[in-house]
Amino acid sequence: MTKDEMIDCLIQQISGMQNYAQVESVILNISRLATVHGLPVSQCFSKLEVTIEELSPMNLTSTQWSCFRYALICLREKASLLRKYRRH
Repeated sequence: MTKDEMIDCLIQQISGMQNYAQVESVILNISRLATVHGLPVSQCFSKLEVTIEELSPMNLTSTQWSCFRYALICLREKASLLRKYRRH
């Protein structure tokens, strides 16, 4: 699986979610998924973040938009923890 394929899959998963717990579960699983496929975790986070930021709310339901916004929050928190962990 390539990074782009993984990001497409994650976008599809998040678009079908109904609550924040589901979104958080997917975001927490990115590190494991990237490692399994030999992909750099930080690049996967960055690519997913950019992809979500480029989504238009006009093409999404309010639930989808809310889930994507929450995914961004989770991604940024997790990326921050990764950076902190790498420094120590």
